[in-house]
Amino acid sequence: MGDGGEWDSVMNSKHNGNTDFRAFVKREQAAAADAERVDWAKERDDWLGHLRELYDQIESFLAEYIEAGEIKCDYRDIRLNEEDIGSYSAPEMMLKIGRQEVAMTPAGTLLIGSKGRVDVEGPAGRAHLLLVNSEASGPTIAAPPKEIKWAWKIATRPPIIRYSELTQESLFQALMEVANG
Repeated sequence: MGDGGEWDSVMNSKHNGNTDFRAFVKREQAAAADAERVDWAKERDDWLGHLRELYDQIESFLAEYIEAGEIKCDYRDIRLNEEDIGSYSAPEMMLKIGRQEVAMTPAGTLLIGSKGRVDVEGPAGRAHLLLVNSEASGPTIAAPPKEIKWAWKIATRPPIIRYSELTQESLFQALMEVANG
């Protein structure tokens, strides 16, 4: 056949398409094998441990107000469903400050750019608490270091996202913003 034309072009593209598809299938098989090597139950449990540490830290920041009955702190279980980890139960922290209610809802652990996120939502808005590299001051596209010390930080709103340390003062500011605007 080789006298040209369209048929040779179609056959060559089919051959290249098969090669591309074969490479695609091999990549996906390797990714699936890598995913099977990850201990997803441990990933979930690590995330829930970090979440518990966050809530303990928040309760310690608010202890004076909780003990005085000025802030009420409750928890309820919610269901999260994440690829590879599956469906699981996680605690959501609910704060009642006077008439204002603020929910601290875990979004999950398998997120791009962080090891976890908690959405802080009140009647006037939303803030994000991110579990990120303690050295990070904002999102990065660089390869992460081999050893990461995780820390909860507050993320600013886009377009320029920055991370600030989670302190008693920064938490109070975030709570006032989501509750009162």
